[in-house]
Amino acid sequence: MRRGERFVLVGPSGAGKTTLLRAIAGFGDLVEGGIEISGRDVTGVPTEKRNAVYMHQSPVLFPHLSVFENVAFPLRVRRTPASEIASRVGNSLDAMRLTGLAARIPRTLSGGQRHRVALARAIVARPDLLLLDEPLAGLDPALKSEVREAVREAHGQYGPAFVLVTHDFADAALIADRIGVLIDGQLAQVATPSELFARPASLRVARFLAVANEIPGHADGAGGFRSALGTLGGVCDGLPSGPALAVFRPAGVRIGGNNGFPGRVSAIRVRPEHTTMMMSTVVGPMEVALPASFEGPSKGDELTMSLDPRQVVVFPLDARE
Repeated sequence: MRRGERFVLVGPSGAGKTTLLRAIAGFGDLVEGGIEISGRDVTGVPTEKRNAVYMHQSPVLFPHLSVFENVAFPLRVRRTPASEIASRVGNSLDAMRLTGLAARIPRTLSGGQRHRVALARAIVARPDLLLLDEPLAGLDPALKSEVREAVREAHGQYGPAFVLVTHDFADAALIADRIGVLIDGQLAQVATPSELFARPASLRVARFLAVANEIPGHADGAGGFRSALGTLGGVCDGLPSGPALAVFRPAGVRIGGNNGFPGRVSAIRVRPEHTTMMMSTVVGPMEVALPASFEGPSKGDELTMSLDPRQVVVFPLDARE
């Protein structure tokens, strides 16, 4: 990781995300390998001496203590002078937009405020590394948005590097500078959100990211991909001739265009950010994303579609990694 980076680990359940996070925190012994934080080998260093803070997905606050005392707790454990505690707690509360709530106790706070108190406590000691284990899991959309913004604010105020674990790529993309995709205990790809969207490194990564559309076909050895829909040029550069699979997101399908292929609308799903059409084609179902304001097709309509080659990624059909 880079200093001050927002790094998010994503992966399916059981991939090892939380195990890796806990290993960084020092909860348990490593079988092999090592861990460095800020250039210091901390493999055998006790958790409390790593200057890393681990925050569980559900904020655990002391119910009998005020917001101020909850945030001040790690500083009191370190025997920080009282004047410095007052200053640093005040700064952390300001950073988390909790000014005016210092005297409140946790049960009087909203869910979003409790998450902000937990984050204020996590950053008050100014750790080198902040470890967040599924902080957005199980939250309703409004609270998730609030906590997501709080995480970004916590980073923006003091700039500690942080590792956040989530199974939701959409959440990761809204938070991360870079994302690591963990599959079966292995980092399958590390890239920016836009790079992952545009160029998943493997078929397994593409499928985890729910690319949605797959077309079996053949790489012609000259950069083209041939399938029952026709030939798409310039998408297989570097691939030898042989069976291949083209994958692309719903946004990679256009209505109309040159070298089009037919499809029939089988379903329409309207969402706040876009409209999704399910199409029946000669190669099977295909998902198409349109702007939310798009009006026109109805279920059963026949349409001509085309693929944007810039959004198509082709893998050898026997690709496993």
